Amino acid sequence: MKDISHKEDYVKEIQEKLDKSQVVVLANCEGVSVTDMTALRKAIRESNSEIRVVKNTLVRRALHNLNMNELEDHMKGSTAVTFGYEDPIAPVKALFDFTQKAKKFTFKAGYMDGKPLTVEQLNALSKIPGRQELYSMLASAVQGPIRKLACVLDALRTKREEADGAAAS
Repeated sequence: MKDISHKEDYVKEIQEKLDKSQVVVLANCEGVSVTDMTALRKAIRESNSEIRVVKNTLVRRALHNLNMNELEDHMKGSTAVTFGYEDPIAPVKALFDFTQKAKKFTFKAGYMDGKPLTVEQLNALSKIPGRQELYSMLASAVQGPIRKLACVLDALRTKREEADGAAAS
């Protein structure tokens, strides 16, 4: 009886993680070394996300309970599930970077905004700038015109000071 309650708790925990995630990515992690997985976990944690190697049958149940049935077919083999809580792009970028280093680690599928994502869509998503990059691009775009205005105002002030100095002489 204890084993069944443990499994029920596991399904509930996964359901909660799936429910609060902005993006979910399923990947095949068969043949990936422990050292590489540790490095990946660290990179994923830096994006305020989480990755777990999961029990397929129990995750299938959690997916079914949340009407994410499209992902159930991908729950075969050694599966790692990434839960992106804040920025949906950052964990996908970290995973994509990792796939370039560890060729055995491959995307299976994803889920975002109530829709399943294919491997091609995940690859495209990984090329979009992340939240921090977008913020810096926005700040740069806003800062440019403000800097030009400040230079014009400073030039006007300098010109007036020179004109006032010439008039006083």
